[in-house]
Amino acid sequence: MVPILLTSIIFAGTILVLRAIIRGKLKRLSGYQKLANIFYGVTFLVFVLVIMYILGILSLIVSIAAALGIIGVIFGFAFITAWLANAIAGVSLVFDRIIEVGSKIEIDGKQGEVTQISLTSTKVLTDDGKLLIIPNSSFRTRPYLIVSPPKKRPIRIGTRPKGKSK
Repeated sequence: MVPILLTSIIFAGTILVLRAIIRGKLKRLSGYQKLANIFYGVTFLVFVLVIMYILGILSLIVSIAAALGIIGVIFGFAFITAWLANAIAGVSLVFDRIIEVGSKIEIDGKQGEVTQISLTSTKVLTDDGKLLIIPNSSFRTRPYLIVSPPKKRPIRIGTRPKGKSK
């Protein structure tokens, strides 16, 4: 109990010293209140950590945080691997021009028209009016059929001014 009381007294003294420094020296700085809040926050965090150490629960919290961190890293790698595979396949679809917006495709027995190709997925409006969202990596791992390519529009490179002819 004595260490906690001693820590609390040191914490209160530190806050008083910080407040005096901030009011005296740092008040001339613009945005000094934000800096003061950062100082107070860090001081409070250190106080809480010291109290937790004295009570013997800091090591328990560190162990729990480490376990949660490892779990987070595992989920992060799983997520980024799936997202990255879809993103790479999406870039490949766009550059290879295998399918484009307007193409009619069939995948997994469902047929429809490609309405949008994004980085990670492709949207297909099926013949029965439903929207099918396909992860782009599926175009690399599952068979699909291009029923009809998109309708090509003539590309105009330039226009002639009115009234002039060749």
